[in-house]
Amino acid sequence: MRKLSGIDATFLYMETNETPMHISSLLMCEPAQKGESPYEALKAQIVERLHEIPSFHRKLKHTPFYIDHPVWVDAEIVDLDYHIKHARLPEPGNLDQLRMIVQGLHSVPLDRERPLWQFTIIEGVEDPAFGLKKGSFALYTKAHHASIDGGAGVSAMDILSDQEPTPRPPLPSNQVRLSKEDPGFFELLGGAYGKFAQQQYDMLKMTPDYVKALRKIVKNSIEDSGNLLDNLKPAPKTRFNVRIQKQRAFGARTLPIKDVIGIAKSTGTTLNDVVLAICGGALRSYLQRHDELPKRGLVAAVPVSLREVGDKSGANQVASMNCEIGTDIADPLARLKAVNKNAKRAKKSLAAIKDVFPKDYSFFGAPVMVTAMAQMTSRTKLVNYMPAAMNVAISNVPGSRKPMYFAGSKVISNFPVSIATHGCALNITLTSYIDRLDFGLIACKVAVPDVQDIADDILKEFNLLKKAVAKDTTEKTDKSSKPAQKPAAKSVKNTAKAS
Repeated sequence: MRKLSGIDATFLYMETNETPMHISSLLMCEPAQKGESPYEALKAQIVERLHEIPSFHRKLKHTPFYIDHPVWVDAEIVDLDYHIKHARLPEPGNLDQLRMIVQGLHSVPLDRERPLWQFTIIEGVEDPAFGLKKGSFALYTKAHHASIDGGAGVSAMDILSDQEPTPRPPLPSNQVRLSKEDPGFFELLGGAYGKFAQQQYDMLKMTPDYVKALRKIVKNSIEDSGNLLDNLKPAPKTRFNVRIQKQRAFGARTLPIKDVIGIAKSTGTTLNDVVLAICGGALRSYLQRHDELPKRGLVAAVPVSLREVGDKSGANQVASMNCEIGTDIADPLARLKAVNKNAKRAKKSLAAIKDVFPKDYSFFGAPVMVTAMAQMTSRTKLVNYMPAAMNVAISNVPGSRKPMYFAGSKVISNFPVSIATHGCALNITLTSYIDRLDFGLIACKVAVPDVQDIADDILKEFNLLKKAVAKDTTEKTDKSSKPAQKPAAKSVKNTAKAS
């Protein structure tokens, strides 16, 4: 019996009509070979390999009386007409039209009576400015966050795609093990009470570790700022910290990964530091144009993967840290240095609790109680008046560094499309793909209707930071290459000895 972990199940409980909890990607693909229909060719390849992804064959089954988290059971039928959709853009088929399609698709929750995934193959995409020839198409993927996280989503794409134009043969069905379990009433009930008892025991057993982690947090706070209360200050309130509506706005932009890594190396920072500083600059520009820039820097929630190397399981394995992103600093290079310092402090705090971070939880009636809290948040404007823990979510999902092919068509770009929530109306997620960093921005359309402007600002801020780093490097080189001046000779006075 495969029960959802507490983290997995929370994405189910948090889902409302205004906050669908699926994660998606938008893959732009070159024209299909030999004049084939992209929809028919790609659908055939997905169907051939469907058995290789266990999560695509699972559906939810609730525990009796909703006393504990649901379990995954085998779905006897996978309705391909529901799971693999087809759409076509009207002429001219540009990216603005594609964004409108994605915004609509991303606003619709998945059907919980079926396996929690859906693909849409969108034909008629053509935009020469972005290298999209006539006949290009897009693949929009959607999977519930209760089923997979970003890392597991990348693994699923690795199975469905190829690294060569010629598709590989699917694995034989006898090499893939799919669970056929379907627990009954008493098995589910007994498993729930067993889980409650185990959770209580585990918490009691880890009490010394919790105390140790708390001591580390207090010690780190005092060492970093001299004041424990500094880390408890809420984030500044912005237009992003509101109750959101159902409609979504989507924006996209790409940066060259080689140049981003170059900036990180030149400044002694990390790629993630550079990304956070660029996003901080973009949000600074955006809020300045709206005359809404707060004096204190915005705080980003940055997910951190807890997944071990080689782990391709579907369960969520992620923690989160909060980091100020320097929206209060005008100079791009100074902002990067500040973000680097803030990120080190945040990583230090996360390291203190990483070993005791709850990857699971279970208590009597969790599905009812947590869902009720989510519904209350969704139906009231309570979040509008509550202190903000963070302003924006910024996530970096490592993707494939080799080209991907779908039914022989090369993938040009891979834009992530993530989740906006009440109190966090803007989510910026990026995925590395070959030599690119593809940024996907998703937002509540009421709170941030012009989200593409923020995406465009990301490119502008990248260019400003790149220019500032180049100037700083040149100045340091010129200074170090100047010959050292010899010290002036001391004047020596010859004084006659008195005779």
